[in-house]
Amino acid sequence: MGLADITLYLDLNQNGFLDEGEPPTITDINGEYSFQDLPPNIYILREVSPPGFASTTPDPIINVTSGSNITNVNIGNVNNRGEISGTKFNDTNTNGIFDPGENGLANINLYLDLNQNGFLDDGEPPTITDINGEYSFQDLPPDTYIIREAQNPEFDQTTPDPIINVTPGSNITNINIGNVSNRGEINGIKFNDRNANGIFEPGENGLDNFTLYLDLNDNSLLDIGEPATITDEFGFYSFEDLPPNTYTIREVQKLGFSQTTPDPIVDVTPGSDINDVNIGNFSEFSFL
Repeated sequence: MGLADITLYLDLNQNGFLDEGEPPTITDINGEYSFQDLPPNIYILREVSPPGFASTTPDPIINVTSGSNITNVNIGNVNNRGEISGTKFNDTNTNGIFDPGENGLANINLYLDLNQNGFLDDGEPPTITDINGEYSFQDLPPDTYIIREAQNPEFDQTTPDPIINVTPGSNITNINIGNVSNRGEINGIKFNDRNANGIFEPGENGLDNFTLYLDLNDNSLLDIGEPATITDEFGFYSFEDLPPNTYTIREVQKLGFSQTTPDPIVDVTPGSDINDVNIGNFSEFSFL
């Protein structure tokens, strides 16, 4: 394919620059060019090197004689820029592979760490993943690049930082980078343990408006800063967005109730969704 809008010139003084008085021309939409009405001479044909391209052929040296019409003096260029693209994905099974059923992660900041210091610095190319987790770095000069992410506190990376060798004209795809949520969730039912056997059985109902909390300092009191939740009309509760840790769930004791199950101690790991952590209470009120 021809390249349009490339400036070529006859380097009469052979200094490698387009000087005043040297014949120039610009390639047309098809990349074609011509120099006409030339007196006999030996000419060196050069280009004003366009950004993003490198020449693949030597500068033609042409002997123009009287009446000559010299054609097919073709000059090759190649795009000397490259591109890297891929997907930032939710690596739910933490195997480091973008598997079917795993989704892309939107709004993750990635960058090329040019000085390899592990930080996004001024002048380093950044990009943000789109709604499908896709990203690209375009118009890159040949070099070896390290792709890093501006770490999201809710995720841990499951794949190493890619190291990519960009060569002239390369289009490097499927550089996929895995993350897994490093947060977890605990949920269950606060239930009326009518027979006080510590098991949530058919016919036993959930208890609403119970305050449960994560006793971070293990002092059996709900303190400022400790996550708390209130059971809904069905006795359901949940603690969400929890960093990995071991948590003890306690209740703010209600008058007329005694707990029939031990305080749950739950180990939350990255990405875990821990269900059916049910907590029983025995009511002294027969109508419950």
